[in-house]
Amino acid sequence: MGKTQLKVTRSNFSRVWGKCWAGAILALLMASCEAIPPEWTEWSERLPILQPSIDSPTRPSFPVQSPQTAQMEEQIRQRINEIRQEQGLTELQANAKLAEVARRYSQQMAEQDFFSHTSPTGDTPAQRVQAAGIMYRMVGENLFKSTNIPQPVNAAVEGWMDSPGHRENILRSQYRETGIGVWRDGETYYVTQLFLRSFGL
Repeated sequence: MGKTQLKVTRSNFSRVWGKCWAGAILALLMASCEAIPPEWTEWSERLPILQPSIDSPTRPSFPVQSPQTAQMEEQIRQRINEIRQEQGLTELQANAKLAEVARRYSQQMAEQDFFSHTSPTGDTPAQRVQAAGIMYRMVGENLFKSTNIPQPVNAAVEGWMDSPGHRENILRSQYRETGIGVWRDGETYYVTQLFLRSFGL
């Protein structure tokens, strides 16, 4: 049986908006997919715009899990940019530091067996980005999880585009950068895509 799940959130300045996470029914991709009843959540949180401390330690880099997951990350970015170009939007530039944040979170979800924008310790996407010393004007996050899906890249992108909240993040004109992290646990893939508009762009 194949299963997919999606989640989406976004934050603008000091306010974080989360919308629309759902279990996606992707029967068109795999006829034997098990339908998961859709679930929806909304959440918001006020966050200060923090300035990074000069004395704060730098987090070590977080490399890709494997050549396969690295290829998947790049394939997702390329497909997202194709969709944006079709809509007359600018391409999202790859941000390596943002990808490390995304990759670390995908691994955390896989190892701790949860699927949520908020981690078991309570940190949100905006807080994770800030903890990495990345300053932003706007940040958003899309999540995807699939089990026994033969083409998880296509499933992730098509599932996001079929969900209004995820689609809105992908087509948000203000975003300029993205970081994508894929982590595999057996036949289950966890995908985190972060979207960013920094102060300088």
